Amino acid sequence: MRFYTRRAVIIKMTTIQQKCWLSGILGFNLSQEAYIQCTSLIYGDVMHQNRYSQKKQSRKARSKWGTVIARYSKDGEIVAWQVRYPHPTESGKRVQRQFKPWQELEARKWLEEEKYLVDLQHKGILTWTHPTLRKREAMQEDDKTKRDKVKFCDYVNWWEKNYRLPNGEDVAGGTRRNLHVDIGHFMPFFENLLLTEITPMIIKEWYDAPHCEGPWAFRRSCMRLKAVLESATKAGLDGSASLLQFNPFIFHIPPVTPHELRILAESMPTYTRLSVFFSTLVGGLRCGELCGLQIRDIDLDKQTLHVRHSVNRGKTDRGTVQYGKTKTESSVRNVHIPDAIMPMLRQHLCDYCDISTPDSPVFVPKRSKIMSQTTLERQFAKARIKANRPDLTFQGLRASHATLLMLQGGTLREVMNELGHVSEKVAVRYYQLTVAEHQSHIVDTLARDFIFESSR
Repeated sequence: MRFYTRRAVIIKMTTIQQKCWLSGILGFNLSQEAYIQCTSLIYGDVMHQNRYSQKKQSRKARSKWGTVIARYSKDGEIVAWQVRYPHPTESGKRVQRQFKPWQELEARKWLEEEKYLVDLQHKGILTWTHPTLRKREAMQEDDKTKRDKVKFCDYVNWWEKNYRLPNGEDVAGGTRRNLHVDIGHFMPFFENLLLTEITPMIIKEWYDAPHCEGPWAFRRSCMRLKAVLESATKAGLDGSASLLQFNPFIFHIPPVTPHELRILAESMPTYTRLSVFFSTLVGGLRCGELCGLQIRDIDLDKQTLHVRHSVNRGKTDRGTVQYGKTKTESSVRNVHIPDAIMPMLRQHLCDYCDISTPDSPVFVPKRSKIMSQTTLERQFAKARIKANRPDLTFQGLRASHATLLMLQGGTLREVMNELGHVSEKVAVRYYQLTVAEHQSHIVDTLARDFIFESSR
């Protein structure tokens, strides 16, 4: 009983103190093995467990390659399993990973899997990569798989719910109602598709189909669809990758021909006829930039056109037409006016403009102070039917300008300056379109020249 009454005190002694205490009671010095046996018999193996069990378990956990080591708390409970093995490519370093207390089997399984991968590395069959890098790549692949399975209708619903003004404020009730109506025009056609399944060809199929909602509502639904898809190309606020690599709302239409351009111009009203020449041959001006031109933007002596403004209807898009900023900062540019355009430009300024007033518009409307995009686009819509080019828009003329410049030998940098672009990807993807006949011609020329040189 004497031993058990002092058990709590004895357990707190160091090993040397316990040996001395037992030796004093028994009357002779104890060996290490005798000491372990005595403590096991007297104290129910408590001291033996506390002092030596961890070391034995650690020895058992060791294997020929790598180790699985139990980590204990101060109370003797397992808090983790640490697995480590020699780094296969960097000598002196180790690769390790921690597992939860109840994951001993998972820890040993992971070590065996790592040994298999390292063996493949040594045999030259497979390149070993660090487990952390493998885990990161697997997470990225998993995220990509999830992104590829996003439904178009789900994304549009999220986009509509989170739609805000540029300053972050919520839109007015009427604007949100119009937004819902615009989405309703294209949703039935695309709602069963995944977001990644929407291609330019599918969009063109929808674009060319009948639209009973009318031309104005159809135009707005096109703008909404393009905005939705453009949003999907942006990275998330949380740093997540974009859902789409590029906006599929593009139409690779053939550039306008000289004959088609002449018919377009003849089919336009005389006071806006110059607009199709400006969009096709002078800087690829957008419709809003054409409407925003003023007398002071034209330098006849230097044959330079200054693109400084566009037009809009204010923040709510429901006010009167007014001058505003260009689409982007890079859209503010100076472009050359070709010699062939100068006679018709001088005639236009003389017949329709107030050249004595610098802020007078170049394209003067009949019933308002500033030409609206709606009016100019309505006129062009009638002209393109007569030219048998229903696919053309002012944006199509802008694309034609870029393509024709390239066919004439213009560089990518020159084309970007003309159109006011800062991104090579945008210029190549949207505007520098391939003309099959020209491509065939340059390939034939290349082959002919090489064969001619080789035969000399």
